[in-house]
Amino acid sequence: MLMEAVVLFAGFKFLGSKPAPAAAIELAAEGDGHTKGDQKGKTAEVQVVEFKALNRASGRTFLYDVSIYVVVKSEQEQRLKDIFKDKKALIEDRIRTIIAESDPEKLGGGAEPGLETLRRQVKYHLDEIVGDGVIDEVLVPRCIPFRTDY
Repeated sequence: MLMEAVVLFAGFKFLGSKPAPAAAIELAAEGDGHTKGDQKGKTAEVQVVEFKALNRASGRTFLYDVSIYVVVKSEQEQRLKDIFKDKKALIEDRIRTIIAESDPEKLGGGAEPGLETLRRQVKYHLDEIVGDGVIDEVLVPRCIPFRTDY
């Protein structure tokens, strides 16, 4: 047994090579080919709304504490912030309507933990307001249901 261990150890030492050093520092320093001032290809998260909306679709009353953001290209960030500020009431109305008409199972994370339907509907309405292809993704970091009809 001892002889086997010595042979295996020697074999691994002889045949094995040292691990190659990681080049993470070099990659980080090289970047992605863009200069510091160049925002091309970068994205930004822009807050759309943060409010509370009622839902009575199931016969029970829920108050949803909602926060919604969108991911856009960096060069569109300021334009979107201005649009969201100018059209705040319209956007809140559209999203409030979506929440009021939605199945609470889909909003509460039961049937759809990723809130796919809510994200898709919000994106559709925002695309109508800001134009197709501007919004890359809708993020819903907070959609908390509170039962209000005890």
